[in-house]
Amino acid sequence: MDLEGTTALLFLKVSIDRHIILPNEHQTRLFTDEDHPLVSKSWLLKQLHSDEVQQRFKLPKLQAVLLLNRHVNSTDEASQYIASDEALSCDPKLMPNIEEGIQLVFDAIVSGETIAIYGDFDVDGISGAAILAETMNHIGASVITYIPHRINEGHSLNEDAITYLNSKQAKLIITVDCGTTAYKEVSFAKDLGINVVVTDHHIANESMPEGVPVVNPGLTKSRYPFKHLTGAGVALKFCEALFDKYGEKMPDYLYILATLGTIADLGPLIGENRFIVKRGLELLKYTNHVGIKALAQKANCNLKTVSARDLSFTLIPRLNAAGRLDSAKISLDLLTTKDVGEAEALCNQLDQLNTNRRNLSTKAIQLANELVTENNLASNSAIFVYSPNWHPGVLGLIAGKLSEKYGIPGVAACQDGDNIRASARGPQGYEILQGLLDTQLDFLKIGGHSQAAGFTLQSSSIDIFEQQFLIAIGAQKAESLANKPIEYECEITLSDVNSDNIKFLKSMEPFGQGNPSPIFLSRQLQVYESRTVGKTDNHIKFIVEQDSNRFDAIGFGLGSRYHQLGNKIDAVFKLTENYWAGNITIQLQIIDFISV
Repeated sequence: MDLEGTTALLFLKVSIDRHIILPNEHQTRLFTDEDHPLVSKSWLLKQLHSDEVQQRFKLPKLQAVLLLNRHVNSTDEASQYIASDEALSCDPKLMPNIEEGIQLVFDAIVSGETIAIYGDFDVDGISGAAILAETMNHIGASVITYIPHRINEGHSLNEDAITYLNSKQAKLIITVDCGTTAYKEVSFAKDLGINVVVTDHHIANESMPEGVPVVNPGLTKSRYPFKHLTGAGVALKFCEALFDKYGEKMPDYLYILATLGTIADLGPLIGENRFIVKRGLELLKYTNHVGIKALAQKANCNLKTVSARDLSFTLIPRLNAAGRLDSAKISLDLLTTKDVGEAEALCNQLDQLNTNRRNLSTKAIQLANELVTENNLASNSAIFVYSPNWHPGVLGLIAGKLSEKYGIPGVAACQDGDNIRASARGPQGYEILQGLLDTQLDFLKIGGHSQAAGFTLQSSSIDIFEQQFLIAIGAQKAESLANKPIEYECEITLSDVNSDNIKFLKSMEPFGQGNPSPIFLSRQLQVYESRTVGKTDNHIKFIVEQDSNRFDAIGFGLGSRYHQLGNKIDAVFKLTENYWAGNITIQLQIIDFISV
């Protein structure tokens, strides 16, 4: 066997629990928990590449490896990936049924009829509704907006909402991020003489009444090249086609709204999504959008340096809080207001709701983890937890945290009158909505996609649901992520953290779902000035040095392991920028470490 094959085997052995690569890369050693309690997970090289990859791209090996690990295989593909410009933007006319939908909008405007924008109550639906509402106002349509109440109405269209819109003389309803499975409700609207255009991205498993265009890139016969747009992304493409119909250029700021929806809904940051988010982040630096500027100020978010990850932890949770605990119309109003005073008042409401949401979710997640431990639920193929008094607005957060922690699908449910209401979340590799459908139960409401779904079910079916869902998920034979190794891109020394490589890493942004921030391995890092930080000392901050190269390091959530931090460590980490007092420095975000 040649040396390259031997090295490949040695790296692959790291995936076995408690195997650690020693300083000599041709050795492995098995540590038991008693011998070496410092290892939380094993580390695995994502893919072994030869030195020849440098020649393919005419780039340093580190940069070439990062490209290949993202399935970028040629210099042309690399140029497109780095640029992420309008070349990734697909022709909206390829979207299924879009011409029929545009014609219905055009006819309604010519006739002076009222158009209702009906969005879902999450950030994807809210931002998509804002895109459509802003577009309609721009081209002179008579427009009203409607966002259903999460608790009182639930997802998607409902007959009471349609009746209300009928009373407001709406003659056309355009859905955003919902409607694909609402045959009954759409038929009800048609019976009232209301036309409907469905714009959505969720899995389509129902037909529509005749004359109802469904604009959804995921339809079976769709010719649209990119299948991963979120609801806001579909709304953006619909509006792009509408502006083209009127011979106008679409306003750039709509990309900012689509960026919020794409990141919030975990749209993979590849292809057209990557273009949308990269454009939106760039525009955020100079935006005059009064609502977003006010919210950024409230959330201490610097729009000049904002990243996709920053939005996930600052603006997006606040926009989501309204729909979780109150009316998502608050967030929609913020995204469409032109009045600074109104924007500030709405931001204050959102900030308070977000604080309340955090308090509710913290207590609920604590109880959920106790239920998992007491009933040994983590040994099942999926986790189902139920508490009658949980707020419906935090069920998705509970399910998501359980799925993230235990590496298997999680379902959190609460009581809703005579029914149970539930949210399901799952890691990549699972088909959550399909798992729900495979139970073959008579759901009162159901919707979602591969990694997130929600449903309402009669309370009497709760036990049979749990049994059938565990069987359905178990049959998928997806690999649990609970013990999945941490995959790193390549091994580097701190001398590799130079301006050239940092510039290249910046060009790879935005990072997120589908385009993860690279993880690196470095060995024999000297540790200095270590301390715990944070309100509950749950983080570690220190300095690392190797061959006279020094960098700050932060280990989020590693505070409980502070006593395990030795004078020298091997570590897997991400490289991040730290902004402080107007200065930008590079720091290592430590994911895991062992003392050596």
